[in-house]
Amino acid sequence: MDKAYEAKKFESDIYAAWEASGFFNPDNLTGEPYAIMMPPPNVTGILHLGHALENTLMDVMARYQRMQGKKVLLLSGTDHAAVATQARVENDLVEQGIKNPRQHFGREELLKKIREYAEESKATILTQIKKIGTSADWSRLAYTFDEERSRAVNTAFQKMYQDGLVYSGYRAVNWSIKGQSTCSDDELKYIERPAKLYTFKYSKDFPISIATTRPETKLGDTAVAVNPKDERYKKYIGKKYSIKQFGGAVDLIIKIIGDETVDPGFGTGAVGVTPAHSMVDFEMNEKHDIGCIQVIDRYGRMTSFAGKAYEGQTVDEAHNKVVDWLQNNNLLEDVKDTIQNVGTSDRFGDVVEVLLMTQWFVAVNKEIPGRGKSLKYLMREVVVSGHTGDAAQRVKINPERFEKVYLQWIDHLRDWCISRQIWWGHQIPVWYELKPEEYQKYKDDSEAFRNFLNFTRPATLAVGLEKPSGDNWLQDPDTLDTWFSSGLWTFSTLGWGSNERMWKKMRAFHPTSWMQMGHEIIFFWMARMILMSTYLLDEIPFHDVYIHGMVRDEQGRKFSKSLKNGIDPLEVIEKYGADALRLSSIIGTSPGADSRFYYEKLDGARNFVNKLWNIARYILDSQKTAEKTRKQLTLADSWILERLEATIYMVNRCLEEYDFASAMDATFGLREFMWDDLADWYLEISKVEGINVDVSNKILETLLKLLHPFLPFVTEVIWKEMKKPNLLMVADWPNRGESLNLSQINVDFSLVKEIITAVRSLRADKGVEPAKKIKAVVNAGKQKKFLAEQAEIIKALARLSDLEFSATKPAQAAAAVAGGVEVYLPLAELLDIGKEKERLQKEIAEIERYRDSLSGKLVNKEFTAKAPKAVVAAEQAKLTEAEAKLKKLREQLI
Repeated sequence: MDKAYEAKKFESDIYAAWEASGFFNPDNLTGEPYAIMMPPPNVTGILHLGHALENTLMDVMARYQRMQGKKVLLLSGTDHAAVATQARVENDLVEQGIKNPRQHFGREELLKKIREYAEESKATILTQIKKIGTSADWSRLAYTFDEERSRAVNTAFQKMYQDGLVYSGYRAVNWSIKGQSTCSDDELKYIERPAKLYTFKYSKDFPISIATTRPETKLGDTAVAVNPKDERYKKYIGKKYSIKQFGGAVDLIIKIIGDETVDPGFGTGAVGVTPAHSMVDFEMNEKHDIGCIQVIDRYGRMTSFAGKAYEGQTVDEAHNKVVDWLQNNNLLEDVKDTIQNVGTSDRFGDVVEVLLMTQWFVAVNKEIPGRGKSLKYLMREVVVSGHTGDAAQRVKINPERFEKVYLQWIDHLRDWCISRQIWWGHQIPVWYELKPEEYQKYKDDSEAFRNFLNFTRPATLAVGLEKPSGDNWLQDPDTLDTWFSSGLWTFSTLGWGSNERMWKKMRAFHPTSWMQMGHEIIFFWMARMILMSTYLLDEIPFHDVYIHGMVRDEQGRKFSKSLKNGIDPLEVIEKYGADALRLSSIIGTSPGADSRFYYEKLDGARNFVNKLWNIARYILDSQKTAEKTRKQLTLADSWILERLEATIYMVNRCLEEYDFASAMDATFGLREFMWDDLADWYLEISKVEGINVDVSNKILETLLKLLHPFLPFVTEVIWKEMKKPNLLMVADWPNRGESLNLSQINVDFSLVKEIITAVRSLRADKGVEPAKKIKAVVNAGKQKKFLAEQAEIIKALARLSDLEFSATKPAQAAAAVAGGVEVYLPLAELLDIGKEKERLQKEIAEIERYRDSLSGKLVNKEFTAKAPKAVVAAEQAKLTEAEAKLKKLREQLI
């Protein structure tokens, strides 16, 4: 083997060998189907470190399950990311000096530019995914905007329309002025900004004062809502008041309504209701039928309904004008500074307006024909009790705390607005039959056609996969929310809705086995997949979903272009290797929690990879060149094999629980075994005892298997160096034992370790040169025979010239207690007796504090009553050991 591991030298060839083997494709595997559908990255640019984490998590699970003999499908793909991709391309064009790309290029030419950008991004992304080592089935690569997925989208839309679950409605929606498109509630990013809270009356004879941060919208008020239990306002409920020339421009009819959602303790306890410009107020209109007046248009300017004095003004201009009018007419009672929480478009960045528009919606509260349940009910049921009450059809969310977050979101779910006024995406499969003159007018002007549809619905429309036959049919110009197509991902990728033969063949892979995603897309994606799968297939989309956190920079900030803190995974791989990137992305993470990236983690991960390489090189070279090889088992052999079994148990348990970091870093984890148990102890002892070929082979083979899901490249290279006939990626996974119980072998070897460690510590304390060999005296008691058998190991690893067993303490010796055994270093010529006495007193004081804490715990009746018996026994054993150590240290002090 080469002296040093150079990742660049091997990684491309290793990945090519994996691909050539055909084992990425489940058709070439046997066993129980196991499917993971890759969350398709957006084609908005290159992958970032968050994607490196996701690909590592997925590939760890895929390789782990494949080595367990399962028929693993890790299906990869990309997402056309409708709004995000169009916004990205338009922003780039604006930076190039094109003020309005849509007007400048027109629909087809702009779509061409977006498509070119998407294809370029897609190619880069797929290269990155392979470089990370993801063992995906590339023969089934999918794209949310390819022909198969597009057909599945149209099929799903058609069925939902036929069942009355997709409808066109004139409702309040979130509208991005900058993007000129709707946004769903989940696409809003809320920010805080300073504002003014104005308390006023509509007129001098109006009986109730209200407060608002947006006086310009009050030009469209139709009611004032109060809590029906509020004694101050009960007598007014049901009354109507005529307001003449409010704002100096419009006549209003304000009805006082009682609504239990109003908080009597907030502000004046009364709120002005503007159904056309507030989601909450729109819902009040649906309950109380108070009417809607739209005073703001899609361009952020006041409409004619706001009155001639305001028509055409921006909302800011109207805001100031209404405040001035209130002040001049002595209706403004109070003005306070406040903090306003406003929703902004996550893609276009502007503050959204709530406007009334005709859009397409998914009805989440309507009963599904023949099912007796709503979509909302299905989405809740699968997480709480399982689909149709079947526990085997339950979606388990890990960590569990996100179940509560998900269910709270479901409880407040509104009908889902699925239409978007952009050009990049799945065009809504609805065709309208127009009059000949209408067709000629709108066939080349999608924006004008959209405005026409906002107020007029042609008498004849068709929903389906193809354009109807005949003339004068125009397709709805809007496109679908990208999450509509993403919601079909777990089964559209298997052929549903587009390829019946493929769907029949791949049906066994659905429901999929495991899904992972960031916590920021639980509502965007996880919920939509559950909705689509339970409705269209009558089953869950996946059995388990693992929620991970966001990868942030060293300062805890998001990676972003504006902060210029982005890191390209390919650059990291070039310098450190893919295995180091994979390992660093997992280290220190916990389910659902954000993590920070820093280069020290990469350095540590690369060191781990290099350590594995050096361990393998030493074992394989020793087997060939060592003068001393043996077959009989020594204590060290038995100990390392037992520790290996404990590590197998721990790694299996962690992976079964999706605790990826702990598989590496927990007690009995892979890091502890490889670095501490194997490298620092067993292999050092093998230099004394000679190498046991059978044991060292078993250890190396098993270690490579356990590490392969995490570090696939370096482990496969070493496996090849071992002259194995088959690839490591399909080797049999080590079966775990039933428990972590360790035998007397571990106790015995631990004593040897403690003695060696104690001698090393005393040497360091006394400043003894590392190369200098010295004598040690051990008062071994009943352990004398056993320790005498291990004397050569102790002498070699502790750098001793002689190891004497005696019950007599040497004069002027440094002393320590290790596992109940007294250890002395006769260092008369080096020892400062005063300092040694001070050291012993300090150690005695520390152990006394430790003993007292244990005693306090064990006399606590609540602890001894509630704690498991094994825990109480373990604490008692610690106390006994501490008291024995104290006794020996006090004797040494004398």
